[in-house]
Amino acid sequence: MPAHIPTFIEQWKTIVANKDITALQAILAEEVIFYSPAVFKPYQGRTAVTLLLANVIAVFDELDYTHIYSNDQGGIVMQFQTSVDTPEKIMLVEGVDIFQLNAGGLISDMRVMLRPLSATQAVAQLMLERLQMSM
Repeated sequence: MPAHIPTFIEQWKTIVANKDITALQAILAEEVIFYSPAVFKPYQGRTAVTLLLANVIAVFDELDYTHIYSNDQGGIVMQFQTSVDTPEKIMLVEGVDIFQLNAGGLISDMRVMLRPLSATQAVAQLMLERLQMSM
């Protein structure tokens, strides 16, 4: 495993726990690509992905990473559990963050997958509302 992977994992956990958007932006490659669980078209570029992830971090309650997998090509999968507060109820969410790091240890590609479908739909709605307010 490349030496920067354990460092990245701890950085990511700290960023998410502290909702540190400045540190988040610093670990994204300039041309990062983000694949959302809710929309087909990926988001591209550090600015767009920072805005999106800042809102994701705000929507989710505390993330509990339950399993972490990595390979020697800079790939990392972090499985998590969390909850999200909707107007109707608090929903439990399970998901995975799938990262590809570049040679410099920055995120070049990120994908998020969520379950169950009802939670994915609720997160998508909350994200839509937040993004509309920020524009």
